[in-house]
Amino acid sequence: MWVGLSTPKQERWIDSIRQRLRSRVLVSVGAAFDYHTGRIRRAPGWMQRAGLEWFYRLVQEPRRLWKRYAYNNPVFVMMGLLQLLGLRRFPPGVAAGDRFAR
Repeated sequence: MWVGLSTPKQERWIDSIRQRLRSRVLVSVGAAFDYHTGRIRRAPGWMQRAGLEWFYRLVQEPRRLWKRYAYNNPVFVMMGLLQLLGLRRFPPGVAAGDRFAR
């Protein structure tokens, strides 16, 4: 099942519903549907290759996306590093920031 909600709504929804579905695979695709329908323009190729598509999207929709990039992404990276280093283990379904402070 492909889920195209915004982050972190799609991850939370998937976590809440996955046990009740027959689907074995749930993929959070974010804005992919918007790209394919032409609702949102993709970043220029050079920005995509440089890993800067997130910056292009931020410039296009700063009011909506600033919190995601300023808060959620650094928290996600920190949680990933803590888990990779074996300092902390987060159960599946914990979104960035949900239980980070606990």
